[in-house]
Amino acid sequence: MPLVSGNILPISYQYELASAFNRLITSNKEAYENWLSANGLQPIDNIRQKVYSISNLYVPKVYVETDRLYVNVPRIQFWVSFLPEVETRSFLTQQLLDKQFSIGDYKSSVTFKIIAVDDISPVVFTEIMEYQSISPIVVKALRPNNTLDYLSPDNQFFSQFMVEELIDRWESFYKRSYDGDRAFQFTLLTQPRRKAVSIFTDSPRCQKVVGYMLKFRLQMSPVLQEFAYVCGLGDDIGYGFGYVELLKKKK
Repeated sequence: MPLVSGNILPISYQYELASAFNRLITSNKEAYENWLSANGLQPIDNIRQKVYSISNLYVPKVYVETDRLYVNVPRIQFWVSFLPEVETRSFLTQQLLDKQFSIGDYKSSVTFKIIAVDDISPVVFTEIMEYQSISPIVVKALRPNNTLDYLSPDNQFFSQFMVEELIDRWESFYKRSYDGDRAFQFTLLTQPRRKAVSIFTDSPRCQKVVGYMLKFRLQMSPVLQEFAYVCGLGDDIGYGFGYVELLKKKK
């Protein structure tokens, strides 16, 4: 995906990227609704719960200064995982190929052009999988005084809330109760890295969302493994958080 204009991004761009992507795939309303219908879905299903998860931008060379990212490469990539499978490849090609979109704020922005839509290798899901977060994983909880708390991965409730939220989204998507095995085991493989991200910037709704970049092992039902891999883990998936990829082993 080459840069068309600009090369300076705000550090907090996840929400803007997710919003820009959603505008692209919904720009042709008829094609969008036909694609959802072919998969037994309606637009409200994607509004209530995104039927995909989106990664951060992959920028091989970047320079950070205060709240800006200086992109020092001519083209970048990002990944999207989709739960609907019927006609998805042709739909995305039609909606995305050769389209331009911009992300940024009042200080700086970058315009990109999508020049390729590539498939990734299929995954075999087992009870034990190892992942790395590509965008921050956000897990929220309410304190006794009803204020919001963002849990860190070493909190005893982090994994419990994350898996419970995953099952809730599974049930919402499939419109039935999940009657499979709910047991799980979560193991951190590295020290998690905290990342605070601003969303709704340049508006009265501006707020900070706290997530964590981490590598971890997750043992649970393969059915839930697939849903986690495709639809993301944690809260605020629709804002560009929670995208995970298989952990790449060092040779």
